[in-house]
Amino acid sequence: MLTITTLLLAVTTAMAADRRYTTNVMKRVFAFAASVDTTGSDSTESRAYVKYRLNINRRNWVLLSIPTMYAIANSGEREHTGEIYYRLTTKGGDFQLERLASHSTIPHSSNAMSAVMKYLTPRIYGETMFNKAILSPFHYRNRHFYHYRVSPFTDGEALVSFTPVRKNTNLVKGWARIDTSSGRVIDTAFDGEYDLVRFHVALTTGHSGLQALLPDKCSVNTRFLFLGNDITSEYSSVFFMPTLSDETLAMQKGDTALLDKARPFPLDSHEELLFSRHSPDKKKKKTIIADTDTAAVKRGNALAKGDITTATDTLPTATRSDRRKRRLWKRIGENIVGRIRYDFGNDGQGSIRLTPILNPLYFSYSGKRGLIYKMKVKASYAFDSRRALEATVNAGYSFKQRQLYLDIPLTCHFDRRHNGRVKLEWQSGSRITNSEVADAIKRENGDSIRWDKMNLHYFRNHRLKLSASYDISRHWGVEAGLIGYRRSAIDKTHFVQAGKPHVYSAAAPLLEVTFRPTGYHGPVITLDYERSIKGLLGSNTDYERIEADAQYSHGLPCLSALQLRAGVGCYTHKGKESYFLDYTNFRENNVPGGWNDDWACSFELLNSAWYNASDFYVRANATYETPMLLLSWLPVAGRLIERERIYVNALVVRHLYPYVEYGYGLATRAFSLGAFLSQRKGKIDAVSVRVGFELFRRW
Repeated sequence: MLTITTLLLAVTTAMAADRRYTTNVMKRVFAFAASVDTTGSDSTESRAYVKYRLNINRRNWVLLSIPTMYAIANSGEREHTGEIYYRLTTKGGDFQLERLASHSTIPHSSNAMSAVMKYLTPRIYGETMFNKAILSPFHYRNRHFYHYRVSPFTDGEALVSFTPVRKNTNLVKGWARIDTSSGRVIDTAFDGEYDLVRFHVALTTGHSGLQALLPDKCSVNTRFLFLGNDITSEYSSVFFMPTLSDETLAMQKGDTALLDKARPFPLDSHEELLFSRHSPDKKKKKTIIADTDTAAVKRGNALAKGDITTATDTLPTATRSDRRKRRLWKRIGENIVGRIRYDFGNDGQGSIRLTPILNPLYFSYSGKRGLIYKMKVKASYAFDSRRALEATVNAGYSFKQRQLYLDIPLTCHFDRRHNGRVKLEWQSGSRITNSEVADAIKRENGDSIRWDKMNLHYFRNHRLKLSASYDISRHWGVEAGLIGYRRSAIDKTHFVQAGKPHVYSAAAPLLEVTFRPTGYHGPVITLDYERSIKGLLGSNTDYERIEADAQYSHGLPCLSALQLRAGVGCYTHKGKESYFLDYTNFRENNVPGGWNDDWACSFELLNSAWYNASDFYVRANATYETPMLLLSWLPVAGRLIERERIYVNALVVRHLYPYVEYGYGLATRAFSLGAFLSQRKGKIDAVSVRVGFELFRRW
């Protein structure tokens, strides 16, 4: 008995000592980043090099629709390689890369698997390692999501193994070698899966200063599996390289010459073979041989005499034409299923961006609007850091409503530093309902007309707004301008029959004052005033409207967030024929976006007629978001669910109070799903779901 007790006491003591050792080492790891001085104002410049290889194990037609994948999906090659040389700038902990030279075997030197590049620059001491994704095991706030085990390695070093408490796409597992005196991560390797990519990252950090917080060398292996497609990749990178003494001269000779000078380690024999297959000299040689062989069939005598020039000149036009046609169709196909970007200007000041034209991933569904297809075109030109022009076309089509929605803003930035801009915005396609028009016509005409056969409630709603805004300080901003509305009856015949106008227009000066109590990163309070003047620019209605709105998005630890919104609005004056009620901060979003657009702080089940049915409103919305809330703790679901949300929305309007909505939403790598229930005066009113496609939004 004494022996067993002694043994148990020894085991307990050893376990306690092991826990103390683990706790002490991890405390130093969590505190290391704070001990490094990153407040220096001077930026440092160095160079970085990245080499990669892509292997296409399996592919099918689905690969054509994935962003940045069209080039390799349409290529006859199964292997591709490339290398990139960057200018690396670090300042105050910020890490920026600017491409100086690149060489690739991918057709047209296109980017492929660009979403993987972020894994080369992990911020291992940050709360998230990859641009608000993957909770780092080396940050104090994330310690509850990981199990740690620390064991001595060599004198002054220890090995840390970390595994997630639950299998979740926002967590990783791996190991790290730690300097026990400072808590610095000397090197680490970890595995994870995020956004359809399985990855293995291995890196070594710098020795001192800011470089100790960033990777000095990093290698990444990934595997992409999607609907029968299987692509693996290997990336190797070196950071903080010195600038070449003859870099400018090498750049003048081209990207290949610069890369030959800058390459920190040689290409292997297989990479050299892949590059040689795509070299210009090799392609030229292949073309000469192919054309010569073709000519030999038709002109054997010329080839037999060795007159290669004469033989190749017989079909050059047709061959070049075929190649141009193939390139043209490849480019058309890439533009149809992939994102389009075109840069122009001497230094790339201008750009045009277009979402995929026929990509099925840009559909969404809701019970209210049915299936919706969205498209966005954006053009911009920057004159300098303060002045720029931007034009955007946001379009959406609801198949259930058979309605096309358009929102086209044109913005001229004259002082970006103070958010100074002039904006012209046109909105069209939405429909507005109003029973007051029909009621007024009925009162004036009595029972002489069969009103039940007429469609007097529905109007097309067009909106044009011209405004100028400027931030006086980080706390105060002001916007002033003019807004115009045009509401035209869907069925104007019956309005003419009743002797009433079928078009109602309004022109109103507007003023908006913005107050930010804590500056740009905090709550925002706005006060809007709008007054329509009858007769101004053909206006046949007059009204006065006031609204107040407050919004706040508070970031919480571990990728969590709390979003709050409250608002009130009312019409203080309405003219005789001012039938329409149209608020600035209380309106229906006809073209909803994905998870990160307008799912929070909006009403999902509210009938569209209620937005225009009351001369006052009071609203309150709250949304809580976190990566692990309910379903994400389940064994299988946790691998797929990236975010979860709880929604509560409340509204008071005339003839509808209280109105409350409750909802639960989740976002995965493939889709986002929301389920909502509404109560009207304490009774269940409606239940609905909303689905959005999230595939490759970060690609």
